[in-house]
Amino acid sequence: MFRKCVKIAVHTAVISLLLSSSFLWRGGFVSAEELPPPQPPQTAQQGELIQTREIDVTGDGKPDTVSLIGMKSDNSSPYYDKLFITVVGPVQTQVVIPLEGGYNPQMDFCDFIQDKLPQIYVSAETGGSGGLSYYYIYSLKNNVPTAIPLPSPLHVKASFKKNYVVKMKLEETGKSFKIDIKDRKDDYEKFGVYKNGMVVKPIIVSVNDYGALKPLDVDRDGYCELRGVQRITGIANADTLGYAISVWKWKKGKWILKDSSIVKTLSSKLR
Repeated sequence: MFRKCVKIAVHTAVISLLLSSSFLWRGGFVSAEELPPPQPPQTAQQGELIQTREIDVTGDGKPDTVSLIGMKSDNSSPYYDKLFITVVGPVQTQVVIPLEGGYNPQMDFCDFIQDKLPQIYVSAETGGSGGLSYYYIYSLKNNVPTAIPLPSPLHVKASFKKNYVVKMKLEETGKSFKIDIKDRKDDYEKFGVYKNGMVVKPIIVSVNDYGALKPLDVDRDGYCELRGVQRITGIANADTLGYAISVWKWKKGKWILKDSSIVKTLSSKLR
């Protein structure tokens, strides 16, 4: 509801900060001889304001202006080449966080790490056939941008059983689940995995990274967990065998797996 289709000029200070940061990331200051020649102004410095919100993310008790800004090389495309989070405090203290580009970027706020402040959550779709996205969580406590690491994806081991059944085991928990694939037995027989219901040539299933990693307050305690969804595929990328579902909660500086399961189809609340 925050999306605005308006164009804004990215403030000169923002661009200067980004440029200076690119040199600092090389491991130190550079001499004047190492600086590249000045570049002429480009239209790429025109950004689109995607979302903005007034909210205290730094902990000084005063609302900050937090914005998600995207830059495009082709204005007719829905793809953003670059994304930035900008945070401007009440005394014009400014923080800029560069992100990867993507489709349909969204920004949200929730306290994941239980420090009584909202962190900034951003997602953007990669646009690939796997249905994956980039995800980011940043803390801005005391005006210091700190990336919060994401939980590692679940690992699944699978074995094909007679009568078109796949047994899947979550390595993190040891829990096992069975997926019935009789609805696609013809494809698996053509591919040579089964013959008359017996396993002939088992294959290795693939488990994608997170197709969804969404914040939600499962415990209703005011702190957000992350719910992850990973697609599990068989003989081809289009052959979805099921989904690994995980719920993660931040405790003592790391993500703890709170719940996990494997399902054949996604319910509407998981989409």
